[in-house]
Amino acid sequence: MPQWGGGKNCGRCGKSVYSNEEIIAAGGSWHKRGCFTCKDCNKSLDSNTVAEKKSEDGGIGEIYCKSCYGRSYGPKGYGYGGGAGALTNTGK
Repeated sequence: MPQWGGGKNCGRCGKSVYSNEEIIAAGGSWHKRGCFTCKDCNKSLDSNTVAEKKSEDGGIGEIYCKSCYGRSYGPKGYGYGGGAGALTNTGK
């Protein structure tokens, strides 16, 4: 916390975040406009589209959109993401 009042520091820009402009995610505070965006593609996020990557040291993590998070940290290898085309119909 700053010495002279102020708010918490934003996880993206480092400036003070006051309660009327604050969104809490990934263990930190973020500005609603401009800073609450995906780290990779910079897409604006909301509570339904955010995916959090916590930091290993317990500090403020990073926020991603669900598609960038899945691309970077989701399951890898054959068989993932096949969708309905990979299903077979046994049709008895």
